[in-house]
Amino acid sequence: MKASELGERKLIKLLTRGLYKNPRVLVGAGEDDAALISFGEKELVAKSDIMFRSTHFPEGMKPEAIGRKVAVANISDLAAMGASPLATLFSFGLPPSFDVSEFARIIKGINAACLEYDAPYVGGDTKKAKELSICGIALGEIGRGEAIRRCNARSGDVVAVTGKIGDAALGLEILLKGMKTGRYGKLVNAFLNPSARVKEGRAIAQCNIGAAGMDITDGLFFSAGEIARMSGVCLSLDRWSIPISKEARKFAEEHNVKENYLLNNGEDYELIVTIKREKFEEVRSKVEDAGGSLIQIGNVIKGKGVLIDGRRVKTAGYDSLNYP
Repeated sequence: MKASELGERKLIKLLTRGLYKNPRVLVGAGEDDAALISFGEKELVAKSDIMFRSTHFPEGMKPEAIGRKVAVANISDLAAMGASPLATLFSFGLPPSFDVSEFARIIKGINAACLEYDAPYVGGDTKKAKELSICGIALGEIGRGEAIRRCNARSGDVVAVTGKIGDAALGLEILLKGMKTGRYGKLVNAFLNPSARVKEGRAIAQCNIGAAGMDITDGLFFSAGEIARMSGVCLSLDRWSIPISKEARKFAEEHNVKENYLLNNGEDYELIVTIKREKFEEVRSKVEDAGGSLIQIGNVIKGKGVLIDGRRVKTAGYDSLNYP
């Protein structure tokens, strides 16, 4: 069987089955957004993400934007667990003919993002490859028991997101099809200049209320489905409560893009979380004090899977092994 036939998620399950895990490993490979390791008085959060030119970087994407995207993708998984970034490492596969000045600009983009999130770039490796590939590792720390986990959702919780959904997916669509940016520069910028919700994740984690969550880089429905699956509950979403920008709605209307495409095509670095109902206003206030937002989009109920306006939805999301 080919890897593409099995799919990314099933392949990860196969690869992580039976891996060695000692008592210090609180959350192991494939169990959440990042690994969680007991580390003295705190817990260490570790994440790795790899990207390739042919798969992740559309034609014409500037080197600085490539660097930022790789850095933010790794740091975002720390944010999803509520961790404070500690450091990052990046390893590169480079064709022998790769332009040195372009490589320097990629490093510039990585370093700028690392500076923004106080996650210093401390090392890595460089090897010959057929195409540009970049593998990042992000390390973070969090107080004992504070981590936002996919398995923490409970019936009665509020479901919320930290920002608008769909802008980045449409921005990528515009770039891939070579369309003129025109009035939709905001959508393209959402893809080229992503932000990790570190402050929001930290504010939620510091409330220490057992929140569930993850980032939405593989699609809102997929992320909701993962939380539902890991927690043994159903996430019931209200379509009209999901924040979608005016630009995204206008573009979708003009180009006949279905709304579900916006909600399940990934590239958003927002967080989806579940919060105890009685604590929601307190947590939202903490997030707003940190400079972010928290928008209720549904509720956790008994059952399985994801509902939107009472109807079950597919939660496949983006699969890197089946990307064109």
